[in-house]
Amino acid sequence: MASASKIKSRSVLLLTNLCRLLLAVVFIVSGFVKAVDPKGLLYKLQEYVSAFSLTDIIDSDWLMPAAVVLSAVEFVLGVLLLMGTCRRFSAIATLFLMLLFTPWTLVLAIWNPVHDCGCFGDAFQLSNWATFFKNVLLLVMAAYLWVKRSRIVRFVSTRGSWMVTLFALVYIGTVEYIGLEHLPVMDFRPFHVGADLNEGIRDIPAEYKMLYRYEKDGEVLELEQEGAPDSTWNYLGTRTDLLSEGVPARIQDFWFAGMDDGDDISETLLSDTNYICLLVLEDVARADESRVDKINDMYDYCTDNGTAFYALTSSLDDDVALWKKHTGAEYPFYSGDNLLLKTMIRSNPGILVLKGGKVVAKWNVVDAPDLYGDDASAEDDGAPLFMHAAANAGKLGKLFHWMFMFFTPLLIIFLVDVLTSPRGKKKQQQTEASAEQNEQE
Repeated sequence: MASASKIKSRSVLLLTNLCRLLLAVVFIVSGFVKAVDPKGLLYKLQEYVSAFSLTDIIDSDWLMPAAVVLSAVEFVLGVLLLMGTCRRFSAIATLFLMLLFTPWTLVLAIWNPVHDCGCFGDAFQLSNWATFFKNVLLLVMAAYLWVKRSRIVRFVSTRGSWMVTLFALVYIGTVEYIGLEHLPVMDFRPFHVGADLNEGIRDIPAEYKMLYRYEKDGEVLELEQEGAPDSTWNYLGTRTDLLSEGVPARIQDFWFAGMDDGDDISETLLSDTNYICLLVLEDVARADESRVDKINDMYDYCTDNGTAFYALTSSLDDDVALWKKHTGAEYPFYSGDNLLLKTMIRSNPGILVLKGGKVVAKWNVVDAPDLYGDDASAEDDGAPLFMHAAANAGKLGKLFHWMFMFFTPLLIIFLVDVLTSPRGKKKQQQTEASAEQNEQE
């Protein structure tokens, strides 16, 4: 009897902490990929507001703070679950969020007002039904976790929980600040550095197999090539099997028409093997003019060195003319799709550099290289000067960097908490755990 009770207790302990860790991973990943790109989450919230005709009810000025808070709450809650601190609060907060998210995703699955819920930003995309079923599973785990919250194993004592919370807030706040004031620390969109736009604009067609059907004495024969074994077989027709579904291009509406001549330069951007500098001014009327000198220096440098320079915008002619008047801009403007420009770079204005249809560099204009300052590097490899300031770290390298910045402080907090624990603390915790176990049973 005692053995069965012990097995049951251990099973409950294992299941509780398995649910806790799975929920922690989902909340940390979901919060992080949203926090990486706050503007992307803002655009998704704007899409929701428009789809449900809430523009007259919800003030658009509140959407950006809502995006920042939502991603931060998810991330911090995931860290609390991971470290086992604030057990009562983290359990009830997790259950509360899942009680909100699950009915919401059911509405999305039934009416499908938006194609993707945005739960994982641009990093992962799930269908609305897949998102709903995922949330049902998470809701069940959250409910179980709330009931068995006293069985959550702490990695950090109650005394050290404030350090975990503070670290989580500082970490995610830093990620969000960089994403808002510079560029996302990780780029999951099809215009990340290293992306080949020629592949991004290409649809992957569906694959089919056609079978030729013949019949003889009640027997049906299906062949991949036309032609019966002999003349005694009767031809019935064909049957088509779907081998693989097609995948639409990740980049849609890739065109840029000259505002003066109407010429489309999209083919040039995809095929030119020389460096091409693109100034993206998604909304000229709201663009930051504080770094105009950098933009003009970049244009002058490109002009002097034979590098193509184009400005891309979705603004009206009058707004463009006003920008030229205020900034003295002499570069040519090309009109493009607004959503495409927002996807290209989360900065207004921002700068991309292409070469052979590949993205080789991109900057928020505040971080654009100073080509004529004292710190300007010398050109020694044939590449334009601005390429010397291009970041070379790939997505995998950035991922390892931010994972290191995440786990290392948590490990330090864990070690500090263990090393500074008062004598008898471990025994006291064991006693409390035993009492909680008996209470639950």
